[in-house]
Amino acid sequence: MTTIQNESNRTTAPERPAGASAQPFPRPFVVWAVCRRDLARYFTNVAGYVFIVLFIVTSSVAAFWPDAFFANNLATLGQLNELMPYLLLLFIPAITMSVWADERRQGTEELLLTLPARDLEVVLGKYLAALGIYTAALGFLAFGLTVVLAWLGRPDLGVLLATFLGYWLMGGMLLAVGMVASLLSGNVTVAFILGALFCAVPVFADLLGGLSGAGAARVIESASAPSQFREFGRGVVPFSGVLYFVGLAAAMLYVNVALVGRRHWAGGERSAGLWGHALVRIVSVVVVVLSLQTLVARAGWRPDLTAERLNTLSSESRRLIKEIPSDRPVFIEAFFSPEVPRDYVEAKQNLIGLLKEFAAIGGSKIQLNLIETDRYGEEARRAEQQYGIIPRSVITISAARQGFDEILMGVAFTSGPEQVVIPFFDRGLPVEYELTRSIRTVAGADRKKVGILDTDAGLLGSFDFRSMASNREWQVVTELRKQYEVTSVPADAPIPSDLDALLVPQPSSLTEPQVANLVSYVESGGPTLLFMDPLPQFDRSPQKSLAPTQPKEQPGGMFGGGPPPEPKGDLTPLLERLGIDWPQTEIVWNPYNPHPRFTELPLDYVFITPSSGAADAFNPNEPIASGLQELIVLFGGYVLPRSSAETDFTPLLRTNDEGGIAPFDSLVSPSFFGMGIDPDRATRLATNRAYTLAARLEGKGRSEGEGDGDDNEPEGGINAIVVMDLDLISDAFFQLRQAGSEDLEFDNVAFVLNCVDTLVGDDSFIDLRKQRRRHRTLTRLEAADRAFEADRLAQEREAEDEADDQLEAARARMNEKIDAIDANTELDDRTKQVMLAQVREVEQRRLNVAEANIEDAKLRKIEDSIAAKEQQLRAIQGQVRMAAAIVPALPALALGIAVAIIRSRRENRGANPNRLA
Repeated sequence: MTTIQNESNRTTAPERPAGASAQPFPRPFVVWAVCRRDLARYFTNVAGYVFIVLFIVTSSVAAFWPDAFFANNLATLGQLNELMPYLLLLFIPAITMSVWADERRQGTEELLLTLPARDLEVVLGKYLAALGIYTAALGFLAFGLTVVLAWLGRPDLGVLLATFLGYWLMGGMLLAVGMVASLLSGNVTVAFILGALFCAVPVFADLLGGLSGAGAARVIESASAPSQFREFGRGVVPFSGVLYFVGLAAAMLYVNVALVGRRHWAGGERSAGLWGHALVRIVSVVVVVLSLQTLVARAGWRPDLTAERLNTLSSESRRLIKEIPSDRPVFIEAFFSPEVPRDYVEAKQNLIGLLKEFAAIGGSKIQLNLIETDRYGEEARRAEQQYGIIPRSVITISAARQGFDEILMGVAFTSGPEQVVIPFFDRGLPVEYELTRSIRTVAGADRKKVGILDTDAGLLGSFDFRSMASNREWQVVTELRKQYEVTSVPADAPIPSDLDALLVPQPSSLTEPQVANLVSYVESGGPTLLFMDPLPQFDRSPQKSLAPTQPKEQPGGMFGGGPPPEPKGDLTPLLERLGIDWPQTEIVWNPYNPHPRFTELPLDYVFITPSSGAADAFNPNEPIASGLQELIVLFGGYVLPRSSAETDFTPLLRTNDEGGIAPFDSLVSPSFFGMGIDPDRATRLATNRAYTLAARLEGKGRSEGEGDGDDNEPEGGINAIVVMDLDLISDAFFQLRQAGSEDLEFDNVAFVLNCVDTLVGDDSFIDLRKQRRRHRTLTRLEAADRAFEADRLAQEREAEDEADDQLEAARARMNEKIDAIDANTELDDRTKQVMLAQVREVEQRRLNVAEANIEDAKLRKIEDSIAAKEQQLRAIQGQVRMAAAIVPALPALALGIAVAIIRSRRENRGANPNRLA
């Protein structure tokens, strides 16, 4: 009976070594003793530093060697973020393979486990040692990559901090998984292979999700390590992600403790049942961790470490919400799908998190109703019938499939009779700005009235007689309707004076009486935003009739029909009142392009950004433009102040001084459908001066000496903004904004809306629109690129001048021979005519051949200059790649060499010198 009882005790209750404490918490000094033992063994071994250097070099190559790093031109770790989970599949097993397997190989496992230490203390000590090794390697890597990025540009240190924190947490979780693999084998190689296989489960979970149904796929994909890390790479530290990595690491450490403790009961009479019991406990711990992670994810706690604090409610939004009248509460109903594709997870989280924060700040002023809406449920039908919110078909890309999903993510704002509906929140839509503007718009007493003058541009929609179809209104009008009362203003009648602002797209398309109506409105002080474009590229008419130098399109399209249209009017009276000059046949070009992967864009796509070298690219003293980051103008013109004008001319957008102008006629060519744009054949004049592409005009608006002599005639003050490009507000930029591309974020939309807000006298949202992720480019490479481009343009101009000189010399030689024959008095007229005809024919052929040869030589020189520039850029990129691969590894390499030297001296200390030789 006693024997059975003893056997039962050995089976059910693990025995504690002598001297082990019964206290429930691990003893720090014991944990530290085990940790210090493993750390010393690793860092006194040269092989450990070899692994660290290899990890640093591999990570640096992954970050800086892909062509995408230079094509995106951003001082970020975007490429490394995508590859780091897979790099850890190689490095983490290299650390953990010897944690337990090496103990067995050396025969020290039994000695370690019979020490007066509990299993948990031994496991924690070994885990902290492995984590210390990984932390040291990651520290070397973080320091080196930060130095390289700071040398190339101005990275966001907050984003880098969050990124490396994500690396550390992800590696810490995989270390606990790798230790489980090391426990299952006494062979180091097998432990490495098992470690890589075990770590591959959380890393490649998205592949497993692709093999299951759509709903299960999203759940499994969200539980993968790359998915949980993604927000860290954007500068956000989600508590759900922290809990995911820490919780799984704790669960895997529990598995380690269970496997180490199996020696107390394995092989006994009840061992089969205890194995099942242990498995149930392990699965329960994992389930509990994932459940807690899901709950925390719903809470939406996500500290923001970015410099722009884009994921934190701004002070402007808080102020605007507090100013909501108490008697006009805002009711918000948000309809969203329970599950959304991976690309829309962040947008959904931002939307729900900010709505909750708005409701918390607004208190009784904001009533929030979050509705998880099934695609075919009753709430989905109500959203469509009551608010016009319908499911949007979006692309779903996973590891195993690509298709389309229909999801709901719309919000309706209501306050009394006012209502604003955002049918769908695209990934690139600025969530905070849209929510704040919508709340303030419905809570405000009255909406400002913005008029759009009815011109040939057709911003409010028009009928195309060529396609016999109606064109929908431009998206800029749809955007304005979210904030203002937008109305169409006929150009044939006097413009109403009750408008808070008037948009005039392409005033050059107006007739003479219509121009007079516009001049009267401008003179009366009406706030006016004018878009004047010498060559509209996104003109919906194939005739390009919107260009000021082109006649109006015939009614009825290409087949005619109806009387001829009234010709375009003279804009001179309008320009005089505004106090500006507009060369209507000149298009601005500039060689600066901050996007290397779009080098094929024509030079007439002018990029406005402070990194172009123009300090006043965005006027720092004007709220309309200050703080913007990048804007693009397509085949735009420029504006100049008149010397005799009484208006104050304030530039808003300016180019650098590296470009010039191209005549309208050299850019367009006739075609069957009117005329086409051909930038390759353009004649470009390099003027080496900066051009103003938008300006604000304020003042009396009458030049000196003007007037009809009536002293009692009132003079209204000019209040206008001119933008020298109509394409700046085309639908393409709204689509780019909605897509949310990280390297193609233009401020065209924000600039135009800022102009309208300034004219109506409401600057509440101007600062809020400017809040977006800073476009941190590789400024060092951009400076080199500008220098190479300046040299290339100089060589091109030199080649063209040389070709012109040679052609002029060839023509002069031909004229000399002709003049010599003509001056010969010994020849009669008949003979002269015959000889002149022969000479002209022969010399013309020679001249044609010479012209062709000279043109070929010029083109070869231009191509050589382009090739030389590309070679120089590639050489600099190669230098950057080499520096990025070597510099981060230097500290670890130097430390490893020092350890090798010290160890060699200690091993040779006291040895016979003759034997060392």
